[in-house]
Formats: sequence, C-alpha cells, structure tokens
Amino acid sequence: QGVEVQTDYVPLLNSLAVYGWQLTCVLPTPIVKTNGEGNLSTKQIVFLQRPSLPQKTKKKESKVNNL
Repeated sequence: QGVEVQTDYVPLLNSLAVYGWQLTCVLPTPIVKTNGEGNLSTKQIVFLQRPSLPQKTKKKESKVNNL
C-alpha cells in the first residue's frame, strides 16, 4: 500500500539484444537497502540466454593418393 516499484531493464536489454541475448527470468533477493532519502532498493538476479548458434560442419574431403 502506497509503495511504488520501479525497475528499468530497457537499457540493459537493448544493449544485449543486438548480440542475441534475451531476458528469461528475474529473481528477487532478500537483500534490501535504504538510502539517505528513505528509499528502499533491492537486488535482483537477472537471467539471460541466447539461442545456440548452429555449428558449422566441415565436409570431410577424401584424400586421393595419386601414385
């Protein structure tokens, strides 16, 4: 009641999105701190992942021995 929660992951997500990273989960932690103005802050664990890239397969070239 009377509490406003502010989170802003947009800059983080935008900077990592160009490399294929996506936000999958955010876990709150029990760590709570108060600053000099009486504002509370919490730490959160952010999980990111990106799709695996397909492996380049090398074609095995058969070596022919010319005699």
